[in-house]
Amino acid sequence: MHLDMTPSEKYVFELSKKSFLPFWSFPNPIGKKGKELCDVLVICEDIVIIISVKEIKPSKSKDINVQYERWVKKAIYDSSDQIHGAERFIKTQRKILLKDNKTWIDLPHVSNMKIYRIAIAFGSPNIFPLPTGNFGKGFVHVFDEQSTFTILQELDTISDFVNYLEAKEKFFNGRTIQASTELDFLAFYIQTGFDIDPKVDSIVIDKEMWNSYQKSKDYYEWREKIKGSYFWDNMINHLYNYHIVSNESSVKREELEEAIRKINLETRIDRIELGIILKNAQVSNVKARMIQAPTNKKHSYVFMNLNEKNWDYKETELKLRCDVARVLNPNTKIIIGIAIGENDKGESYFDIAYLNMPEISEDFKNYVKKVQNELGYFKNPVFSHSKDIRQNDL
Repeated sequence: MHLDMTPSEKYVFELSKKSFLPFWSFPNPIGKKGKELCDVLVICEDIVIIISVKEIKPSKSKDINVQYERWVKKAIYDSSDQIHGAERFIKTQRKILLKDNKTWIDLPHVSNMKIYRIAIAFGSPNIFPLPTGNFGKGFVHVFDEQSTFTILQELDTISDFVNYLEAKEKFFNGRTIQASTELDFLAFYIQTGFDIDPKVDSIVIDKEMWNSYQKSKDYYEWREKIKGSYFWDNMINHLYNYHIVSNESSVKREELEEAIRKINLETRIDRIELGIILKNAQVSNVKARMIQAPTNKKHSYVFMNLNEKNWDYKETELKLRCDVARVLNPNTKIIIGIAIGENDKGESYFDIAYLNMPEISEDFKNYVKKVQNELGYFKNPVFSHSKDIRQNDL
């Protein structure tokens, strides 16, 4: 799939794949009349990110202004035109054909689409400023090689990345912004959250703001704080590689992908708490733990410990516990079950279950009551609280 990609396109694709998982990032999809639609397309629920990558060297003109004008046109404005052409095509389609000419990817309904446009410009000297904003057909985010790498490292969940793009578009609306680099603007976002008086219509961001932030105590403490959250990321990678890549699971692929998408939508700050709880569940003596997802999401979790006693029927127990959790969480339509333990090689092992049940019938309630009475699953749950996450044990 990578044979027709330039080194810069492959660089961007590999970065986005790392942050958004492979089944959300698609290189060189097919557009109108069989031509390349864009360089990378990201599709996640209602989110559509269109990425165009240009690697343009400055002209040999001795006039620096001429160099800049020619470079901007080819590296940024041509990307913008490609992006808007791709957007027009996407809005008329229900599916997109991938580069292999056989795989089709479903698009969200056009009325629900949230489209973000990104032009990535390689090849400029550091003295060239990068214009960003609305070039007449919608807001286009413009990154260079360094800002692309850093932003996707710092905002390394799709939710955090999209939150930044959305906040930036709103913040630019009607304002004049002067920033030396995109990374200085990122530091401004992280440190202020764009909580600025709406009457302020012109802002100058300090040069070297990103470098200063990286050297600060706040940045060091944040990097230390998020270390525990990567236990959640490791779980996602395990689930993806085992259930999707190797196709070892007996559960329907569509259900697995939907479940993994849900857990991968958690922001980094939510993963901190969820990662801690998941890790604690692994080392505790609690048989299972029911977690209300943070930030008022429409799904809840069941974490279940695996051991030699329940290993042979782990999939059945996890499913039954999800059934019970659905009744105990009447306002939560989706339950995601995660089993955690070690295999016979001493390696961490994760399994997953997915329940999407918009309505609960009386028959289902009676069935769950029977499960609780006969098997004891969450029969007498103990409620505890950890920040914004509600927990129930047993």
